[in-house]
Amino acid sequence: MTKRRPPLSLDAALARIAGQIPGGWKTMAELVGYEESYVRAWGDETRDGKINLPAAITLDIAYQAAGGTGAPIYTAYGDLIGAAQADHFGDKQELQRATIDFMRENSEAETALLEAAQPAAGPLEEAKAQRELLDVRNKADELLLRMGRKPP
Repeated sequence: MTKRRPPLSLDAALARIAGQIPGGWKTMAELVGYEESYVRAWGDETRDGKINLPAAITLDIAYQAAGGTGAPIYTAYGDLIGAAQADHFGDKQELQRATIDFMRENSEAETALLEAAQPAAGPLEEAKAQRELLDVRNKADELLLRMGRKPP
């Protein structure tokens, strides 16, 4: 039975290399000094054997030497790290995005307040400043809720 594997994976990187290098999997196995079945197994997440760093470097360089662009294994590991970071730090990244939104809203409110304070300002400028301040207040409430506190 064919196993379903994600397209951005070590398995996809190895298959990309095998498709670029003349001799494919057999040549890859010869380059790194392992049996072909073992090299193929490196892409199978359910198996214990994992590619080592010297083999990964050798295969990425062989891919480039065969005319390939990039470094498929290096990129695959970068994608895996990115996914792990999102899982581990996702809440902090969302908080950072919300903070940037808050800073933008606050800046707009400050500008509107300065405009409302000008000698020629009228009800239109004051209404805009109030609207911007309410936007800041709403963003502040969202941040408080995100951090587990109820707004005052």
